[in-house]
Amino acid sequence: MPPFVTLERRGRLTVKAAPAIAFTYFTPAGESAWVPGWAPEYLHPPDGSLMPDLRFRTLHGGEETLWMVTALDVAGGRVTYARITPGSRYGTVAIEVRGGKAGGSEVEVTYSLTPLSAEGATRVGTDLAPDAFDAMLRKWEGLLSALEAR
Repeated sequence: MPPFVTLERRGRLTVKAAPAIAFTYFTPAGESAWVPGWAPEYLHPPDGSLMPDLRFRTLHGGEETLWMVTALDVAGGRVTYARITPGSRYGTVAIEVRGGKAGGSEVEVTYSLTPLSAEGATRVGTDLAPDAFDAMLRKWEGLLSALEAR
């Protein structure tokens, strides 16, 4: 198997909510409120309490992905998830929420993914292409804006 290259992409989005509330949007339970089809299955602890080492599984976008919280600073608005989509790709997703303009929040999102197969390499290259990554963040802004308008 050829060596695969890890790709990293970082971008920002804005939300109207204050940082403490905006942070909750990027937790496993919080994403259920705005990401269509997002339904985490909590493995450890089974109640899904947000904590370091929280482990959960998603069946989203036709794929199973296993997740684990590897770093958590709720007061500082930071969380990092390790993730693996078996046979495809693995890596991390880091979220940092800071105060923004007019009481809203700026959210920095960093994906770092390593392919595990040729199919995974194609997926990583497609998903983390600059235009695709930016489009994903704009879509998130739209979904979060709709959530906040409810």
